[in-house]
Amino acid sequence: MRGQGGYSAGLDSPTGAACRACFSVSGLVPSSAKRLLPWRKDASNQQDKSIREFCDVMFGTEQVPSAHSLGPSLEPASGAFCLEELSAETIRAAAQKASSSWARGKAEGETFALVVRDDSGQSGFAAGLRPHLEDLLVRRQGFRAAVDLLAAAADAGELPRSLAELTPKELFVALLLVTPSLRRRVYLAAAYAALRLPLPVVFRQPVVGIAGVRELRTKHSFELLHELACVPHTTRQLVLNVGTEKVSACGKTTLLGALALVAAAETDFDVQPAGPLHGGSCDLICAESGRWLIDVHGYMPSNDEELRQAILAMKIWGGAVLLVHCALGDLHPRSGSPSKELANLLTDFGVAENAGGRGAVLLVRDASEDAFAPRRDAIEAALKPFGVVDVIPVEDFRTYRSTARRSGAAEKLRSRVLAILQRQFVGCRGTPSLEELLKIHSLVVDGQMHRPPAQPLGTRPSSSMLGAELVRLLEVAQSTGAVSSTLFPLSAIKRRLTALGRPDDSSSAQHRPPATSAAGGPLSRYELLKLEEDRAKQRAEDIQKLEHELGMAPASDAFLFFETIVASSNPLAGVAELSRYLEGWKEPRVAPLLDRQRHLLDRTGTARTKEEPASATDAGSRYELESISKELNELDFSIDSFWQELELMQAQRLQSQSHAQLGPAKACLQASLAAGQPFQILHGRPLQMAGNFLRSVLESIGAHHEADPRGIYVVSVIGAQSSAKSTLLNFLFGCGFAVSSGRCTRGLYASYFRPEGRPPMLVLDSEGLLSLGSEGSTFDGQIALMCITCSHLVLVNNKGELSRQLQDLLEICLFAMKHLRLARLQPRLAFVLRDQHDRSRTVHEDMLKTMRSHLEDAARSLGSPLQDLILMDGTAVFLLPSAVTSELRQGTEVCWTSELFSREVLQLRAEVFRWLQEDSQRRNSAQPPEFGSLAQWYDYAATVWETLDQFGQQLLHCRTIHEIEQRRELADVAKSAVREALDGVDGETHSGGFHERARQLVDSFVSRIHASPTKLDLDTTDMELCRALAHLRDDYVAKLEDLFREKAADPRFSTTAKEQARQQIRTPIEWAFENHLYTWKLHLKKASDERAMHELWVHFTGVLNRHLAGSGHRSVLSQTESQELFEAEWRLYEASFLERLKGLTKDWQTLVHEVTLLFNHAVGKLQHEAGALALLKEIGPQQLGRHGPQRCLTEQTDEEWEEQYFHVGWWNTMKMHGLALLQNAGNLDNSINMSSLRSSVIPRMRQVVQQGLQQRRMEVRGRSELDEATAADALRHIVNVVLHDLETRLLADCSATLKRPQMLHALHAALRTACAEALEDVETDKQKAAMTELLAQKTLVEEHFLLIVQANKGDVEKATNFATLYHRSLASWLDHEVTQLAAEVRSKVLQEMPDPQKSSERAFQMSFASRSWPDVLEYVLDTNAYLEKQFLIIFHQQKRSYVGAARSRVEKRVLGAYRLLQDIIGQWMRKVQETSLKGPEIDVAMGKAPTASKGSQRSVRELKDFIATHAEKIPANADSAEAHRQLAERLPATADFQVADPKLFCETLQARLGDYADSPELPQRLGVSLEKALREQSIQAWGLIRGCSERCPLCGSKCDLVGEHARHQCAHHLFPAFHGWMDRMTGLPSFNHCLCKDTLEGTYECKDGAWRKLDEYLRADHPNWLPFGSGASPAAVQKDTQLLRAAWTNIREPLLEYFSPMSDECPEEWRKDYYEEGRALGRQDLQAAKDTIRKLRLRKWSPPD
Repeated sequence: MRGQGGYSAGLDSPTGAACRACFSVSGLVPSSAKRLLPWRKDASNQQDKSIREFCDVMFGTEQVPSAHSLGPSLEPASGAFCLEELSAETIRAAAQKASSSWARGKAEGETFALVVRDDSGQSGFAAGLRPHLEDLLVRRQGFRAAVDLLAAAADAGELPRSLAELTPKELFVALLLVTPSLRRRVYLAAAYAALRLPLPVVFRQPVVGIAGVRELRTKHSFELLHELACVPHTTRQLVLNVGTEKVSACGKTTLLGALALVAAAETDFDVQPAGPLHGGSCDLICAESGRWLIDVHGYMPSNDEELRQAILAMKIWGGAVLLVHCALGDLHPRSGSPSKELANLLTDFGVAENAGGRGAVLLVRDASEDAFAPRRDAIEAALKPFGVVDVIPVEDFRTYRSTARRSGAAEKLRSRVLAILQRQFVGCRGTPSLEELLKIHSLVVDGQMHRPPAQPLGTRPSSSMLGAELVRLLEVAQSTGAVSSTLFPLSAIKRRLTALGRPDDSSSAQHRPPATSAAGGPLSRYELLKLEEDRAKQRAEDIQKLEHELGMAPASDAFLFFETIVASSNPLAGVAELSRYLEGWKEPRVAPLLDRQRHLLDRTGTARTKEEPASATDAGSRYELESISKELNELDFSIDSFWQELELMQAQRLQSQSHAQLGPAKACLQASLAAGQPFQILHGRPLQMAGNFLRSVLESIGAHHEADPRGIYVVSVIGAQSSAKSTLLNFLFGCGFAVSSGRCTRGLYASYFRPEGRPPMLVLDSEGLLSLGSEGSTFDGQIALMCITCSHLVLVNNKGELSRQLQDLLEICLFAMKHLRLARLQPRLAFVLRDQHDRSRTVHEDMLKTMRSHLEDAARSLGSPLQDLILMDGTAVFLLPSAVTSELRQGTEVCWTSELFSREVLQLRAEVFRWLQEDSQRRNSAQPPEFGSLAQWYDYAATVWETLDQFGQQLLHCRTIHEIEQRRELADVAKSAVREALDGVDGETHSGGFHERARQLVDSFVSRIHASPTKLDLDTTDMELCRALAHLRDDYVAKLEDLFREKAADPRFSTTAKEQARQQIRTPIEWAFENHLYTWKLHLKKASDERAMHELWVHFTGVLNRHLAGSGHRSVLSQTESQELFEAEWRLYEASFLERLKGLTKDWQTLVHEVTLLFNHAVGKLQHEAGALALLKEIGPQQLGRHGPQRCLTEQTDEEWEEQYFHVGWWNTMKMHGLALLQNAGNLDNSINMSSLRSSVIPRMRQVVQQGLQQRRMEVRGRSELDEATAADALRHIVNVVLHDLETRLLADCSATLKRPQMLHALHAALRTACAEALEDVETDKQKAAMTELLAQKTLVEEHFLLIVQANKGDVEKATNFATLYHRSLASWLDHEVTQLAAEVRSKVLQEMPDPQKSSERAFQMSFASRSWPDVLEYVLDTNAYLEKQFLIIFHQQKRSYVGAARSRVEKRVLGAYRLLQDIIGQWMRKVQETSLKGPEIDVAMGKAPTASKGSQRSVRELKDFIATHAEKIPANADSAEAHRQLAERLPATADFQVADPKLFCETLQARLGDYADSPELPQRLGVSLEKALREQSIQAWGLIRGCSERCPLCGSKCDLVGEHARHQCAHHLFPAFHGWMDRMTGLPSFNHCLCKDTLEGTYECKDGAWRKLDEYLRADHPNWLPFGSGASPAAVQKDTQLLRAAWTNIREPLLEYFSPMSDECPEEWRKDYYEEGRALGRQDLQAAKDTIRKLRLRKWSPPD
């Protein structure tokens, strides 16, 4: 570094303090400066000549750059992304690119032109250096190193000599003049000032004068201060440093640096020997906001009016205090009066108080205190009228030999000056806005303000018009108490809508009522569902109301003001100024709140540490904390909030068809984004994606892949909070992301660039993770996944070493990526470790390799290699030192960016572009890029966030993979405990489970109501049963919890996980309780129906008896009267019946709740299974059916399918794929068109879904019930069959991408709806059956009623009617006998096939082991169908062997009862006849015989009483006793009608009963009832033994495990060839047994199309089959292999036909050993097997007799 003029070799070097005393009037001129320089002042116009030479070299001779002539550029930002430091080789290469070579003249001082053009058309050497200079500012480095390199090249003759003595100031001015964008110049000025370097605001520059001749003119650059001074600063002090001509080269700037009035190094000031732009210029030192210094170089020449005007304007603007440097020669030796020059200077700048100034300090250079003392009084008196407040002599410190003395003298001078400044700035109003400065300068230039006004500046308006209006609006909003809601009403409504869309959000949880019942106990699952449904209805109403408010809400005044800004002529500057005013207004309001919040948190934290009891003070502190949090939330807004409000307003206006134009706003945002300004992608709380307005802006920016086939590179950063992620991106790419301590980034921000020579880039800055203020692991996972899945490269920024916490987060992200299938590409992860003092890569690379090993293990446990999910090299770790170096200067800590950090960032940038280029080359270049435009990236990112928002909670709630595995193990423990509690424990001491005890309890009560259905109060019995069953439930719940605690006592299970599992285990007991209670209700309903039928007869019998008694059995009614009487009575009864039936029938809402309970519990279990089942989530009843939030999947249109279940743009992908097929297939039919793809894919998918749902609907309706096992099987079916079919078969040819979580959720909801509809059909069928039975009873009652009330009916008709009623009553006894018989048959069958394991084993033995080749063929074609066939055969065999004799016994008992009834009727007839022959009996008490009715008439009640009393006699045997009891209990209810001729009545009754007994009706009814009962028992028995529906993924063998289980296995595996597996190259059948060596070492195609080893294949697609083949003995495998070989040899022909085009292959030795001539099957046998299976599937197959 060249150390001239008192500056040293480092930026902000600590050695600067030692040089502050090195200044004098003559200055220090090193030996290297003695040579003649091109711009040395050897003539009056030498300075102008030097400037012209400088401009010719730096800018060329063809153009005249000007910082004023160029307006704001709307072109995309071209990032100056240099990948290497500026070096001599770089300068030499830039010189070689010159469009015209420069030549050195012989005469010294000749002008040289070095012309280099950049892409913007700028010429000159500065244009070639521009990327490197910008990059230095991006990396927070100054230009000193560049100056040294240029000087060395000039000294070596490689560059013109005019570049030998440049200073950083000249390079920065050159950079400004070749930068076309004003916004970019403002950014560079702010970056340059942040380095504590003097910012040139007034300097000479070339302009085009008269006749097109170039001339030099002094011009200001106040517009560069837009970022620094657009907002007023109320406490800022402004100091103006000027001097007279006599001290023009004495080192004014050097002395200013030595005073250290600001925390800037003296070496950074523009000091002598200076460059060509030094004289006649003005710099602004503005690194500190509290004090700015204006440094005027040279002296104030009378002919440079522009310089004087600019300085005067700044002095007036800030009310500056002057530091005036002069010599003793500027003061009269005797009077002390100032010279004319000094007097004019003091007068022009109005330093006197009466002129509105703040005074001046006169620094008399090279004058000792002793020499100055005699003249002090005269000088001070003479200068007082000019406003000079103090006169300070300044000695030449070089004469001091002691360093301490020099430093002490400098410190003494500094203290004196600071004291004066402190006194003079009392009551200072600071600096107004930049707008005010420009106004003042305009007045000065126009001659309306020659000197500072007498009016103090503090009384003038300080804010700009824009700022004043904004502050007014903010104050008005604050007065309402809800600042944010007042400023942004639509955003506030939208936040409430988003929160309502998430019912689990904490914001709604606080308003929920306690989940307790009226009695104070916990609510049941059913009650909780009802409660959740009520909340959902309330949420739906609130959402509807808020949506209406959103559509009608008016725009706020602040928003309308913002619209006027973005529609102005310079919107970017206006928006930037608005942002500054917002932050300036918020800062004094937010800071006290944060301090108070910090204080309260410290106080409450200290109290908790001391374990002090809670007090009223603590409660008050908590309340105050909540209040402060609300206030901070109201102040949590920025300029991005206006854009979000604008987006919502656009949607509102489009909805209302408003004609308000948003074109200016769109153009403004487009220009801002294209210029590289950050924009927010995820915003708000809860987070939500930016909407269509931003998408339209991104789409208009463009960057299509036709312009760059590589598309857009996306780079993101993730890391812990306050780890300087935003700072890293700003250093790497110059993004401009906001940085501050704490949480400075909310959600996700992005910045867009177009680097020169490279693809466009999108840089993502994410919110900090793993913080105490974070919203939990789910939020961290969502943010991390959003970046990982939407980026090509993810920089994992971490302070310190790699941590386990970071590894756990990445593991969870891998778990979610695997299941959500979000990533369109394989992102690369690179680790950036910050603040590393020991930057030895070996240790950190070893740590990264260890982390990679753990991640690989985690990926393998998920079934995918790590490289299939992400790219991560073992050496992809970059170590960065601390970014900031600091030291104390004058008691103030001064920080700056170290040069080492800057160099390391440059190397990291080079690595970033290398990684991106390598990954781009690795991907197939023939395919279109992942993100061809910003709009495409936005569409994909929106889909990713939608998925993460809806389904992230399901996968990201755990913190580690270990926790997920632990939860799965705990779920297995819970299942085991539940199974024991429900089914009991078999062993030496059998312990009955809840099912057994509940069945016994229900059966006992059923027996009670069947024993005497008319004598017990059914309501009382029902209440007693419900209480007993509930007590049993509570008892087993307590036992289950104790059992679970015992089984989960392992300390490796966390308390939280155990508590969550414990809360779920109650559900199975509750559901079993509901099932048994429902079974009881069915029996109760049957008994109630029977009693109702009995009461029906009793009711109408009572009506008839009252009618007969009232008429003395003599009244006769006509046909019409009889009919009217019956209809009136029937209507009353039918109304009560329908009311009771309605109360017992489950409505849609009840069914939906039951389905929800079942499926939610099944989902809770299946979530712990790997694969897509982990995506399932519990849903409430409000989301199902006819009143759900959206229509069912099968009812949605093609457009809705495309929007909701396919990634955006899938149709374009399909068209591109189809076009490629047409172009590459030479002989394909050209008639194929793209529209046929769209018209067929979605309909075919819908058809597959409808078929799957219809199958489940029929199954549930056929079984008339839905249980948890059926629900779990249905869920597995839609995941493993339907979803897999959609993804692999239907979408294989169209290259469309399915939104897997969304489709699975829709299938899940549609399945629930289908099951609820099936159950509703079951209830409808029950209603129809009940009505059919009622109408049948109506016919009988009507017949009996009319028979009795009409007089033309005799004893024959009455006897016939009574026989019919008795016969129908006895038929129910027959049905009961049939049901018992069918149950006995089922029990016999279950003894042979008691569980799935035995049934599967029997099926294998009956086919393969028995060498029954037709059975083997059916077995391999459909194992479940063949298993059902074996079951039906056994059931049929048992039916034939047992039912025949049992049916005969039943028929004999029933016929015996009829014969017994005939005999009893005959006995009664004989008894009546004997009584009539004896005459009437004498009543002893009354003394006379009772009055007899006409003749020998008797009533039918006498016959009933005789039958009942006859049953009480001692029977001859048990069958006779049962017959007597049934005859007595099943007496029909009839009217007590008179029997005129008992003999005729009894003979007729006997004859009719004999006809019934002898007719074929009884055997036919017995046969039909028995067949129906056997069919029902068969279905129930098959449901018990069919077992698990899972198949071996290699051979298709059925899982034969019993009960609930998460892992599957089977005892007998088949050759894969039996299920169509063949070699993918040759088509030969696969004979590798599932457990043989070749199978274990083979590769298999996964669902994603990749071929993997067996273990990886199973982990990826079938993890529930791991461990695979455990427990199989080699002997059993060898025996099965021989059976399989024999089977293949003999059924090969039909299988080859079925699996065509499988190649024919059968080893010759197999033929010799196993082929059976005459028994082997041929191709013709295939059809017979298929017919059998088809009949079995349609429930039409029956075993042959």
